Amino acid sequence: MPKKKKNEDKAKSEKSKKKSSSKEKFIDPEKLLDEYLDEAIVSLNISYLGLDRDEYKELIKEPFTAAVGQVKSKPKLSTILNRLLANRDGLMEFLAIKLAKIKEISTMNDSQLEFLVYNTKKAIISLIQPLYHEVLKRNRSDLMDILRYNWDLYGIRSPIKCSKCGFNSIMPDFSCKVCGYVMSMKEVKSQIDVINILKDLSNIDPESFKEILSAGYFYYTAEGPIAPSKLKPEPGYLFFEIILNSNEKKTLSSIHSTQQT
Repeated sequence: MPKKKKNEDKAKSEKSKKKSSSKEKFIDPEKLLDEYLDEAIVSLNISYLGLDRDEYKELIKEPFTAAVGQVKSKPKLSTILNRLLANRDGLMEFLAIKLAKIKEISTMNDSQLEFLVYNTKKAIISLIQPLYHEVLKRNRSDLMDILRYNWDLYGIRSPIKCSKCGFNSIMPDFSCKVCGYVMSMKEVKSQIDVINILKDLSNIDPESFKEILSAGYFYYTAEGPIAPSKLKPEPGYLFFEIILNSNEKKTLSSIHSTQQT
């Protein structure tokens, strides 16, 4: 073999060894998690959840790995914890969502359910139905109050309150996003006090009132009643089509006639 070829092969071999050696020097986060797991559980104040070791490992593996990063020297647990707890609320929400993937909500013990309810924020839209039904089943009015509060902050807050569960969660098809109940047109009209809100509208915006009276329907939004021609929906904007019956039209027509005299 030519000398030049030998030198090239040797150089490649040494380069390959260096790469391999370099890779081996990085700390394996999963092995480190095995070593630090018990202390981490206590330090993160999640030991009360009562999970088994494998479940705890699955619960915190992703944020722990991210906190370790790619390092060649073994970091102290305190360093990893400081990184994890830099955004404690975000971490707890991540752990809550992860917990819901590890365990069925219906099989959770009370501590696990409480942890999930307290820490579910942006994910409440996807978790609200199983959470609501489980909290209702366990008769936990305290947790139900927290669910309502978090729904109003992070969920799809509706201007129509469900007459069954009490959440502001009725969707434009009149179904409840939380409990699944479907409200009738009559229930919705009663809640928004249809005659009085349109009577008020007749004083504020007579033209819209006349249009609604002529069309026989209007849209109800968080801002109140809107005439059909004035509705300009945007993504995520909730609006409800409210159809007037003959008695309502008659009552509203008399209001209109009175205003014209």
